[in-house]
Amino acid sequence: MLWRVLTVFRQYQPQSVTMYSTWRWLMQFPRELRWDLLALLGDITFVTESQTEAFLAQGNHEVLSRLLIDDLGPANIIYVALDTAGSSSGVMLNVLRDRQNMERRGARFIHSRDGDLMTRFSDELGSGAVVYVDDFAGSGNQFRRNRDAIAPFITGNFAEFFVAGCICEEALSRIEEVGVIPLPGLVHLRLERPLHNQTATLRPERKEALTALSKSIGGQGLGFKRLATMVIFARNAPNSTPLLFRGSLQQNPIRGIFPRWDDLPFSH
Repeated sequence: MLWRVLTVFRQYQPQSVTMYSTWRWLMQFPRELRWDLLALLGDITFVTESQTEAFLAQGNHEVLSRLLIDDLGPANIIYVALDTAGSSSGVMLNVLRDRQNMERRGARFIHSRDGDLMTRFSDELGSGAVVYVDDFAGSGNQFRRNRDAIAPFITGNFAEFFVAGCICEEALSRIEEVGVIPLPGLVHLRLERPLHNQTATLRPERKEALTALSKSIGGQGLGFKRLATMVIFARNAPNSTPLLFRGSLQQNPIRGIFPRWDDLPFSH
């Protein structure tokens, strides 16, 4: 654990993770739960910036390989950023565009709200691929909301793909049921989340105590939709991360070890 704190967790960008911050985080909680909390910390899957870029490149190469079968290339791809401007999706799309030189290779880039632009691009190309890009999908709700908004504007013969750093097990079926092919770097299973209500890796009494502790911190104690995810990106923690790791809003009264940017005090 010491090695992970010093070499891996320290790459977390919203707040520096050090031995002191780890000790300070741990000391906030009841003594009898601290070993369990350390064990939970050991179950975290931490995705570095370089790993995120590698996952996006891997998914993008898969898209290009499938297009090549039909003698199509980068110029037949329309990349789509999801949700609001400035979200992680837009950042991930920029990373993929720049690292893979996709703009110079002729690919098009739009936002999921740009229906008219999607119609124009798909009309011009006639066939190819529509590629949605993000770092993480938990429940699949955000993806479906954005994809369902832009899909009616696609004309012609286009395969749809979702390239992401990590997709939760719950989201896979929601993505596939609308004919979109998910291409995740990681699939986050329920069995990999000790606090999830369908997982039995912890003794029942310990799980109950940790779950109650997380819920006591805030209304979404186990994260968005109670997904209780254990994947942390160096850039930010998903909103489905348990509050045991994120802490309280504004970090008062509970400081997190992996707070999201929007969990931190405004002065930060």
